[in-house]
Amino acid sequence: VLAPGRVAVVLDPAIAGEPQAQFLFSFAVNLLARLYPIGQALEGVAPPVAVRTRFPRWAGVTVDEHARRLLTAVNPPVRWTVVRTPQRGPDCALVIGTASAPAAATVFVGTEGWLAGASPLGPVPIGPGVNPIGAYAAACLGVGEVCKHLLARHRGLFDGVPIIPIERPLAFSTFTYRADQAGPNPALPDTVDLRRLALVGIGAGGGALAFTLASLSDLRGVLRLIEPDEVIDPNLNRYVWADAEDVVAQREKAKVAASLFDGLPDLVTLADSEPFHNVASSLGAEDYRYVVAAVHSREARRELQLETPMVLWDAGATEHGEFFIWRMILGSTECMYCKHPPGQGDPERAKAVQLAQLLGLDVAGWLGKVRDNQPFREEEVVVIAARAATGGISIELPMPGQRYDDWERAQCGRLRLPEVDEEIPFACAPVMAGVLLAGEVIKEHYFPDMVLNSYYWNTLLGHFMVRNQPHRRRPRADCPLCRDEVY
Repeated sequence: VLAPGRVAVVLDPAIAGEPQAQFLFSFAVNLLARLYPIGQALEGVAPPVAVRTRFPRWAGVTVDEHARRLLTAVNPPVRWTVVRTPQRGPDCALVIGTASAPAAATVFVGTEGWLAGASPLGPVPIGPGVNPIGAYAAACLGVGEVCKHLLARHRGLFDGVPIIPIERPLAFSTFTYRADQAGPNPALPDTVDLRRLALVGIGAGGGALAFTLASLSDLRGVLRLIEPDEVIDPNLNRYVWADAEDVVAQREKAKVAASLFDGLPDLVTLADSEPFHNVASSLGAEDYRYVVAAVHSREARRELQLETPMVLWDAGATEHGEFFIWRMILGSTECMYCKHPPGQGDPERAKAVQLAQLLGLDVAGWLGKVRDNQPFREEEVVVIAARAATGGISIELPMPGQRYDDWERAQCGRLRLPEVDEEIPFACAPVMAGVLLAGEVIKEHYFPDMVLNSYYWNTLLGHFMVRNQPHRRRPRADCPLCRDEVY
């Protein structure tokens, strides 16, 4: 239905040597390679100009060589090529600079420092300096617009999903969250010291945060990476930091993320391939000062809040293209207990109850799988097989040792759980959230007057809301954590 889905990413030779242009081109190619079947043929157009910035993975001497290595490693189902000049007219072209492409629709993107820009009308400037946050956000905006153009003629298939291409130039500051070019746009420090940062959860958002920080040439401090799972194929469309070889080798997410920082001698990375509750007792007080909660369950978020970080960041995204980021200060802003009150609308437990009713096993067993992605034991597979056979349930049985998430995604459309309303986020949305949180981590130490005031959100598929500004969400009056004098 979506064919042919031809997309070109065109890097203007006149600005191809600028680090910001190289960041933008690389990230746009990275995102578009993973968005099959929205895009089905991808053409990267870049000159053989020397790489002048740090690519965390798939490094090359020239930008076009880097793009080929990236696409070869990701091994996407799209047909791809990397050339010096456009070969044929795509359905949509994403243009960096003033180059042209004979496309049915063209989206121009650019970046200056913290600013990310997109326009359907004409070129967007590329500024000097190095700031992957602005560049990667511009790539997310641009790729979102490409997806809108490819999906717009099929709006009827996406009930309730707003697909609204921009009609005029958009400038978005990842520094101020203003949708214009006013306001400060300072240079990043030459050296960024993270102090100690704990990143709990390395999926689409957490991985994008790590990838963005790893794009800095001089990064220092101690980074603790906590994630129990391995890289699996169904998630590669959102994991801009992983490739097909990671799937084949079943590499642990924490170790793959740690490898992004290879070559940064002043940064210490500690990778823990275990659930947070297994690692918590080994963490010191300094590990809890600055924490990113890039986890998927409400229980895991509350568990992190109980450790009372000085600053706790969170992110989210939806299938409608919305992205959300939070900066939580206990007692000043809403906390994880305010945001996700215990016992109220717990979707993980609701799902576990329905799985128990459908496939046997007890609720506690399914809860461990839904929340912590626990693998199936042999005796559990026997119970599920018997229930499926007697109930006439057409599913693929899990394999002993197979993780729940890996198995569930392979059952798309087969598991009938009528009371579960799950969302698979639009791929660019959690990536955008992760990129913005990388900026917040830097602002925390170097631009404290500009840190997020509790909460910000916007959308990549609907109408980008230019008047949206960060705002504070105060603690709930009945919160058992915020209102507790001991905490």
